[in-house]
Amino acid sequence: MPSKPSPLPVPDQNANISTIELLRGLAATLVCFYHFTHGNNTFISDQNWVKHLFSKGWLGVEIFFVISGFIIPYSMARSRYEWRHYPYFLLKRWVRIDPPYLLSIIFVLTLNAAAVLWLVKSPAFELRQVLLHVGYLIPFFPPLEWLNGVYWTLAIEFQYYLLIGLLFPLLYHQQRIYFWLVTMGLLSIAWLTSNPTMFFDFSMYFVLGFALFRRVEKQMGIVEFLIFSAIAFYVIEYKFSLQFMFAGMFPWFLIAFFPSLHAKALRWLGMISYSLYLIHLPLGKKLIPFIARYVEGDWPRLGMLVLLFGFTLALAYGFYYLIERPAMRWSKFFKYGGKSKSTTESN
Repeated sequence: MPSKPSPLPVPDQNANISTIELLRGLAATLVCFYHFTHGNNTFISDQNWVKHLFSKGWLGVEIFFVISGFIIPYSMARSRYEWRHYPYFLLKRWVRIDPPYLLSIIFVLTLNAAAVLWLVKSPAFELRQVLLHVGYLIPFFPPLEWLNGVYWTLAIEFQYYLLIGLLFPLLYHQQRIYFWLVTMGLLSIAWLTSNPTMFFDFSMYFVLGFALFRRVEKQMGIVEFLIFSAIAFYVIEYKFSLQFMFAGMFPWFLIAFFPSLHAKALRWLGMISYSLYLIHLPLGKKLIPFIARYVEGDWPRLGMLVLLFGFTLALAYGFYYLIERPAMRWSKFFKYGGKSKSTTESN
């Protein structure tokens, strides 16, 4: 067992990494418009340039993974996290993430029932299927499927929380050998396995976040940082493709070299990004077929998608204000170590 991490100065609680919120807003918008333009293949013609523009919007998920790989250990360092805090850490994450998630399940079920009123077909759900969403257990009970197509990424994040609470003291250890052993182990598992329901299939993105964290904490010089990142990028390209690699490189580059970017609209979207992420897909699935009945042509339909996006933003803000924001406040009751302030932490 490695020795306890050497005492380090508590990082600046108010370190300005505003780029995180900007990236969250951008990633949520990309995923949202991908689902709106591609969720129904016949709604917008394949020749339309707007549809092409958002054809890779699903890569916003990988942006979220890099952000999470950075911001969770970044927050843990500011809370003086130690192994003995593991149960409190998991409880804190559960209170922050699961109330919006669980209530979004009720939203999906309600929307499916209401959609019958405008004659949009809704799938039948088993009670067992609904209950297995608690604890993110759906992948372990095939052929049952998620009620909402974005929930699979929350399962990956949940597995990440289980691991990061155990690995963080090693990732933050002043002796860099522990960081390299842990991260090379994760990259090796990613290289050798393939299971898209498990964290390890996407661990390369989180590992990039770990490197960004050590770089920000001045525990990694620029040469070591670039060499390490190149290894992670190579594993991504080997396992997936160049487009996946660029999806990880984009947030990596901005966080590493432009951490204080400001764009008010995107930062606002970043604030509500989790709520937007949770509700946009079921809304699109139920409202786009209804729109298709009465609106013809690509451009009128794209105009309706803009209106749908505005409507979704309004609902997402209400969801954020009434559900997500209180959950954020509740999570702050669970503290460990010294003082903890929110930095970029709507994580």
